Amino acid sequence: MARVAVLEDADARHVAHFAPRHPERPDRVEAIRAHLAATPGLRELPRLAAEPVDDGDLLLVHDAHHIARVAALCAAGGGHFDADTFATAESDLAARVSAGGAVRAVEAVVTAEFDATFAVVRPPGHHATLSSAMGFCLYNNVAVAVQHARHVLGVGHVAIVDIDVHHGNGSEATFWSDPDVLYASLHQHPFYPGTGAAGDRGGAQANGLTVNVPLPGGTSAEAWLGAFDGAVLPALRAFEPELVVVSCGFDAHRDDPLAELLLDTQTYAAVADRLASLSAPAGGRTAWILEGGYDLDALAASTQAVLEVLVAA
Repeated sequence: MARVAVLEDADARHVAHFAPRHPERPDRVEAIRAHLAATPGLRELPRLAAEPVDDGDLLLVHDAHHIARVAALCAAGGGHFDADTFATAESDLAARVSAGGAVRAVEAVVTAEFDATFAVVRPPGHHATLSSAMGFCLYNNVAVAVQHARHVLGVGHVAIVDIDVHHGNGSEATFWSDPDVLYASLHQHPFYPGTGAAGDRGGAQANGLTVNVPLPGGTSAEAWLGAFDGAVLPALRAFEPELVVVSCGFDAHRDDPLAELLLDTQTYAAVADRLASLSAPAGGRTAWILEGGYDLDALAASTQAVLEVLVAA
C-alpha cells in the first residue's frame, strides 16, 4: 500500500472566489471533499493544508507586472481579466492558496513524506502565462510547483502530464525551452485555447520535450488511452523524470458539459496505474493537481478512481 495524502484548502478560502453561473465554482472542490469524506478507505487518508505562496515562488513563473495586476484588481473589489476569467476581492488569496497546495503536494512527494499526493484546489492554473490570467486561471499552480521543486528542493528532471481536455498553453510556454522539464498534453483539438498542435515540440534547447497529442471531439476512452500509451508513456520513459506532476483535469469525461471527449472514471484510473508503475528514477512519485472538470458527479467519482489506484500501488 502506498502512502497517499490529500491536499486541501482547509479554511475554504477558495469559496470567496466565485462568480454567479460560472462553471469554475466552489461546488467543484466541495463535491470532491464531501465524496471523499463518505468513501471508506479514502476518508482516512491524511489531509495536508494548502497555504498561500509568496511572491518568491510566483516570480519563478510570472512577471512582477502580472502579480501586481492580480493584486490591484482584487484590491479594487474584483472584475474580469477576460470574458472567462474573473476575480473577486479575495481571488488573489484564493489563487495563492491554490498554488500553495500544488507546492505542498510536490514537497510531500519530493521529501518522501508520501509516495503520491492529490491537491484538491481551485482556481485551476495551466492556462496562466508569464504575464496573463486566462481560461479561469490566475496563477499557474503546476508551473509554480515544478519550479519550486527544481529551484528550492533541488529536483533535476520533472515531467508534467496534462490530462485536462484543454491544452495547457501556460505550462507549455513556461517550459518551452527548458531541457529539464518534459511537458506532455492530450487535449481536444481544435478547441480552447487553440494551441497544442502536434508539431509544437519545444524550443531549440528542448526539442522533443513538448509532446502534444491533439484529439478530435468524440474521441473514445479506448482511443485516448491508446494515444497515451503510444506517445506519452514512451516520452516519459525516455526522459526518466525524478518527479511527475499531473495537471489533472477531469473535463475530458464524457459527462462534462464543456467538452466533447468520451473518457470515463476508469480511464483516469488507468492513467493513475500507468504513472504509478513508472520505473526509476521517478519510481511512481506523482503529485496530482486539480485543473478542470465541471460535472460534479464525474469530478468526484474520477478523483475517487485515481486515489484508489494510488493507494493500492
